Amino acid sequence: MTRSTPRPLAGPIAATLLAVLLVPAPAPAASPARGKDAAPAPTARAASGPAGRATPAPRQGALDAPSATARVQRRYDLTETFSADFEQQMKLSTGGKVPDSSGKVWFQRPGRMTWRYERPEEQTILSDGDHLWIHQPADRQVLRARLREAFESRTPVSFLLGVASVEKDFVPTLLPPAPDGSVRLRLVPKDDPQGALGTLELELDPVTFDIRAAIIFDPIGNSTRVVLRNLVRNQPLDPALFRFEPPAGTDVIEAPGR
Repeated sequence: MTRSTPRPLAGPIAATLLAVLLVPAPAPAASPARGKDAAPAPTARAASGPAGRATPAPRQGALDAPSATARVQRRYDLTETFSADFEQQMKLSTGGKVPDSSGKVWFQRPGRMTWRYERPEEQTILSDGDHLWIHQPADRQVLRARLREAFESRTPVSFLLGVASVEKDFVPTLLPPAPDGSVRLRLVPKDDPQGALGTLELELDPVTFDIRAAIIFDPIGNSTRVVLRNLVRNQPLDPALFRFEPPAGTDVIEAPGR
């Protein structure tokens, strides 16, 4: 069944969706620059967990916002696929409590992502390259939207979809290091200096520049923190991971077009 007028989806879908699409931008390894047509970097697991205790933090004095941003962009450009375990925590500006969630994520360029939530309840957020699907089995409904209509080039998620470039379309700010030594980088769209579209902070390994965590701040003061663990880059992924067929008896809700 297909409907154009949705009933409310359970849970903080808008914040969750923003969070999961912001996370998958791994930052670049500390290796010589590669040419545009260079082969993808060898498959590798992150050298340490999100806290990165096994990796000593180098002096950050030589690093500035433009160079950190360039390394983020290069790392993303050299990442064809990745998979990871994730944990997500939300803080509401109203002080309300949202249960922590966790699951598995897969990413494949261009524009294919699947976030499979396992806790506290099952949920799937999937992009097949053309459409975005949000499936909540408990509600027996799925929201479908055209991918390019769901996200503008002005939003922080857009560089992941090939709509924008971190270096060209966002203003970076290098923040003080995190307590665990992570490099912290804030991204704000250039045509939205007040952050009305939301902002993103990345916590990056100071040696490999792999991502450790991402924190998303929405315009009304809510924040979502997503931590990646056991990240693996550039391994072949099953194409079936990025295909979605609504189960029988599921309502398909079409998001309004722009």
